[in-house]
Amino acid sequence: MGTASATLRRHHWAWLKPDAVRTDAGVSAPDRSFLQDWVASGRPLVVARSPVAGELRLGVTRPVPGPRQRVGVTVAPDAVLRAMPPLSLAAVQAYAPPSWQPTLQDLQDLSQRHGVDIRVYGSLALQYFSPQPCLNPDSDLDLLLDVEDEATIDPLLRELEALQARHPVPRIDGEVRMGEWAVAWRELGAPGQRPGWLIAKSDQAVVLKKSGVIGKTIEDIGDKPQNWGLSPMSSIAIAAVRALHQELRLHPKPGLVSLQDNGAHADMTPALFFRSLFSLRRYFAAIAAAGRAGAGFEALQALGLAAEARMLRATGGVNTHRGAIFNLGLLAAAAGACLTADADTMCHTVGARWGEAILRQATDLPAYASHGAWAAQRHGIRGARWQAAQGFPALRQQGLPAYRAALRDTGEPHRAALAAFFALMAHLDDSNLVWRGGLAGLHFAQAEAAAFLGRGGVLQEDWQAQAQGIHQRMVARRLSPGGSADLLAALLLLVALEPS
Repeated sequence: MGTASATLRRHHWAWLKPDAVRTDAGVSAPDRSFLQDWVASGRPLVVARSPVAGELRLGVTRPVPGPRQRVGVTVAPDAVLRAMPPLSLAAVQAYAPPSWQPTLQDLQDLSQRHGVDIRVYGSLALQYFSPQPCLNPDSDLDLLLDVEDEATIDPLLRELEALQARHPVPRIDGEVRMGEWAVAWRELGAPGQRPGWLIAKSDQAVVLKKSGVIGKTIEDIGDKPQNWGLSPMSSIAIAAVRALHQELRLHPKPGLVSLQDNGAHADMTPALFFRSLFSLRRYFAAIAAAGRAGAGFEALQALGLAAEARMLRATGGVNTHRGAIFNLGLLAAAAGACLTADADTMCHTVGARWGEAILRQATDLPAYASHGAWAAQRHGIRGARWQAAQGFPALRQQGLPAYRAALRDTGEPHRAALAAFFALMAHLDDSNLVWRGGLAGLHFAQAEAAAFLGRGGVLQEDWQAQAQGIHQRMVARRLSPGGSADLLAALLLLVALEPS
């Protein structure tokens, strides 16, 4: 058992002082009650990524039937009484179902052969501490494999893949960690077939790392794809995934999932979004190449439907990025068609090349096909398809001007992105808001955003507190402006692809 002064890393377990949960104003009343009971019973929380210096983010997944409900809290480091590393294979073995036992025994043998410390986190680790059932029939076995020598990674992965083939149950998930950075072991791929870039996680950050550039990330190399030393289609693909990554990191975005919380979503988490966005990396390269080749809308749509199927497999059926597949996919195709174009040209290219086909198909959609189709038929809302067919007027007329003005005034891209988000939310007829809250929900969100902008938006001294207040009010009403989030990610893609 460690002490509170020990270094706390992701996946460590930490026991809090009894009154620690009361200090986080961002925790809802039901979550606060659950966390207080959990802490008072002497149970620990798991350490999560903590991007803000001097703060510690912890959380736990509620052991309840149905979709996973993760609750979190932010505390000062001195709120921790004691801590311990992730649990060993031996510690959790007695808590695993009989069907998992051969897998766990073979993993212990693998650990000894390679001299690699294998730890367990996720549902099985939670079961060790919880008196209630935490494992479902579809639960993964989440492993943390700490390696000291890069040469051991490929032999280790080969054996891990063979082990999974021998024992399909449970599905083995998790990370390979070396030093500061960890990467999902399944994303590392087979030796010689590793992708040119990977999502890597540290205790404070999530970045895109470019293979072959030792110690550097995409952020270090620069914001512009032309500086990344990749082919044009690969650069467009990375820029698209990076835009989704940037959108996820931004906070506070009222009602939406971020690294801080799940927003108004009971079935979505930041981890689920990472799985989803990484499943799309090959799609964006393929659709950019299709745009370059002059493909029609039917061909682009086929690529999008295949990407949507991969996304749903990655998320277990949760729709995290369907709108992004549509919007960013079309803009990636436009970027492929007209390399080195400015943002307005890319937007207009979508409308000019594929707008007629987009609208023709939209008129044939039944109301159950999507939230947008339902909102269009029930309330006459002009949703994502109309925006794309018209060349994204919300981006050209609201989002991009707000972004450029805020960037000029603050010099801070994250504030500029949030300025664009509020401008979009104030003007966009967001079908996701209509689906969740009816027209009253849409008008509430638009009024909140318009009032925030009217007071000065992100140029106000207390803009973050005001935005956080809007976030809490949106969450209380279960309102999530998913359409604005999709267009924000599209805007970030356009900004990245514009020539310097």
